[in-house]
Amino acid sequence: MFKLREYRIKNDYTQRYIAYKMGVSQQTVVKWEKGQVLPSVSHLIKLSSLIGCSIEELIA
Repeated sequence: MFKLREYRIKNDYTQRYIAYKMGVSQQTVVKWEKGQVLPSVSHLIKLSSLIGCSIEELIA
């Protein structure tokens, strides 16, 4: 299960902030959180760095 929402809330980040930092639309972040689409490997690396967790923790 993809845990982006959990870590985003823990870090007090908005979907808009994540989208801005990742260079994607806010709708893309919504789709990631809902599990409709998974981020690419390069986005996973950037996301894990941004929210302060490992890729394994993010996707576990």
